[in-house]
Amino acid sequence: MRTKYFIITILLTLNSITSYSQNCSEYHIDKCRWTDDSFLYSRQSRSALYTKDMTSEFSITVYGGEEYYVSVTGDRQLGDIRIRVKEDNKNKTLLYDNAEYEYEDFFFFKNEVTRNLILQISSEAEKKFSNSSDRYCLGVLIEFRTYKEQKTSTGF
Repeated sequence: MRTKYFIITILLTLNSITSYSQNCSEYHIDKCRWTDDSFLYSRQSRSALYTKDMTSEFSITVYGGEEYYVSVTGDRQLGDIRIRVKEDNKNKTLLYDNAEYEYEDFFFFKNEVTRNLILQISSEAEKKFSNSSDRYCLGVLIEFRTYKEQKTSTGF
């Protein structure tokens, strides 16, 4: 009889833990805007739990002769999502900031040489309470394709 109550207690505890957690592992696949079939999915794409007013950075490697597409989507509670792209060097030169484009949630760029970049993603929503720990899903989808070099090119 005690074993039965023990098992029920464990099951109820596990159920309450899983009901309060959010699984965002596939959020970028399910929610981000995809481009056409000429682009390939990059395994550098990711999803995470974010709080309002949170900023995080992660490095990606972009290869020469490739065009990239980046799409970022977050729960509407996160407000506008700011995307910054910086060179991963000592100067951290800013290459792109979507705040200049009304927080557009996707962009394309062509890359001429292989290099590392930093994607800085932040929620522009303000926390209502300083101790608020509400977390919401956010996804970053990265796609790429090879492009043919032209004499005049645009991009980073």
